[in-house]
Amino acid sequence: MASTFAAQPRILPCPSCGEMIYSDTTKCRFCSAPVDSATATAAADNQKKVNDACNQAKWIRNMAGAMWAFLGIGLVISAGTVAVFACFFLIPLSLIYWQISYGSLKTSDPDYKSAKRDRLIALGLWVPAALIEILFITASVIGA
Repeated sequence: MASTFAAQPRILPCPSCGEMIYSDTTKCRFCSAPVDSATATAAADNQKKVNDACNQAKWIRNMAGAMWAFLGIGLVISAGTVAVFACFFLIPLSLIYWQISYGSLKTSDPDYKSAKRDRLIALGLWVPAALIEILFITASVIGA
């Protein structure tokens, strides 16, 4: 009986031409260069890390943008304040985790460059929103 959970081939950039190929191939379908199995495995592992870095950076950037929406909602109802307070801690922790996990990847993938940019955008969105939230909290403590 064949296993239905067989390992799926992963993608990697061809060492010769840079086109994306599957890790189980023996030669590139674009440039016909031979592909070493050990090199393909290592490159596929690195490509998976790059893909994960891109996904996580996009998620952090979206969360930082949502923090502004929660801040606006918090001006109307107090439920938004709880979400802003959660983002206040989650965003910097996520940025630190991203930097530790993916900050030193070696790749020429243009998506990784945009992931680094997304990380900086998230930081740029978080800082002013965090300062505004600190001002709101301080005003409510002093006013109480």
